[in-house]
Amino acid sequence: MLIAITGTPGVGKSTVSNILSSRYRVININSYARENNLLEEFDTELESYNVDIDKLNDSLKSKIERSEIVFLDGHLSHFVNCDIVIVLRCNPNIIYERLKQRGYNLQKIRDNIQAEILDIILCESVNSGIVTSEINCTNLTPSEIVEIIEKIIRNPSLFPPGSVNWSNEIDKWF
Repeated sequence: MLIAITGTPGVGKSTVSNILSSRYRVININSYARENNLLEEFDTELESYNVDIDKLNDSLKSKIERSEIVFLDGHLSHFVNCDIVIVLRCNPNIIYERLKQRGYNLQKIRDNIQAEILDIILCESVNSGIVTSEINCTNLTPSEIVEIIEKIIRNPSLFPPGSVNWSNEIDKWF
């Protein structure tokens, strides 16, 4: 089973994936793409490399045994042909603080907060046709999030999309 852990930068994907890695195989999409020469041109506006999703899918298909549970960590993981997409969500104020601590510039922080408020990754995930779950991580510990993820593995319909709404934050940020 291939499970994508995705969400806006700053929601807690890597923290949760670090815990999951003690129990399951976890592949960080960014590292995997870099190590397997799947990066394309550098996008100066986004300050990141583009990834060839078709090549990423082909590469992962050849290296993952479908009988094992494998998590894909990264904000692009919902573009991979997987069995379940889990979208982590977080209050924009917390995302702001986390991205500021990482040294993101103000425009990049605002772009990511806007993406979170507008449900961009959730919409992309749902539109993929893959079973999608949504977790509001705002008031949960990483261990509690992992417990929910393990429940989703057993029953993907437990946390359907549509429970998180940050639209009341839009006026504060834009």
